[in-house]
Amino acid sequence: MATFRWPGNLDTFAPLRVMARELDRLMGRQQEYQQVGGGVYPPVNVFSGSDDMVVQCELAGVKREDIDLSITGETLVIKGAKHTAAKEEDVRYERRERGVGEFSRTVVLPDRVEPSQVQATLKDGILTIRLPKSEAARPRQIPVK
Repeated sequence: MATFRWPGNLDTFAPLRVMARELDRLMGRQQEYQQVGGGVYPPVNVFSGSDDMVVQCELAGVKREDIDLSITGETLVIKGAKHTAAKEEDVRYERRERGVGEFSRTVVLPDRVEPSQVQATLKDGILTIRLPKSEAARPRQIPVK
């Protein structure tokens, strides 16, 4: 959720927001923004060559076994879960910006692909999905007579 801030000293509610944040911190209240999905998650890049498309996702801290990929027609669905490293009852967060929880991201692909030849790898927190284009979606050279 985007928050509008008044420029300069015109924001008369700024001290109240600071006080509310401090009270929440002192009382040990957990904020709603801790769940994954405060923005669009996971962020993806989709690019294509002549023979295949590639989808790359940032999934830092997500294990292979917590990722579920499926493809139907021209739609790729990336689902998973991001877990905390510490037990929640053992810690009190002073600041928490990294989200946890389940996520789902749907990517509509620009072309049809060969689902049986799709490959996915997870390395250094980046999920790379290679999607070979179907024969009908590949460019063809047409001879001129």
